[in-house]
Amino acid sequence: MIQNLPSARPRLQKNAVWEQVVATIPQERENTVLEVALVHHTVGGIEVELRTMVWGDGLGWYRQSTLTLDQASARKLLRSLSSVRRRLEPSRAARTGTQDETKVIPFPDSRTVATEAEEATALML
Repeated sequence: MIQNLPSARPRLQKNAVWEQVVATIPQERENTVLEVALVHHTVGGIEVELRTMVWGDGLGWYRQSTLTLDQASARKLLRSLSSVRRRLEPSRAARTGTQDETKVIPFPDSRTVATEAEEATALML
């Protein structure tokens, strides 16, 4: 594994804008990470940047791509990701490998109910 991950310390950027790296998430490929940064503007606004960082021999870490989100878009993304998180987590039954059958209420199949009603009618004739 490559040791020198991008810095998590706040650092100054051009035009008196400063950024704070809040997370560096390793990816499946060993030479790629996802960096999450808050970019603070002097006028008081904050943006979120999602950066794909790649390790290049002789270069070090460099940005391959950047997605910049304003505050409203970042909030919407977080709401969407919470829904995704629930879908990615395996259900309790799948995690344990069994299903608690005492909590399952069997409902009759509508075809079975119709067949029983037909049999009852036939017996009455």
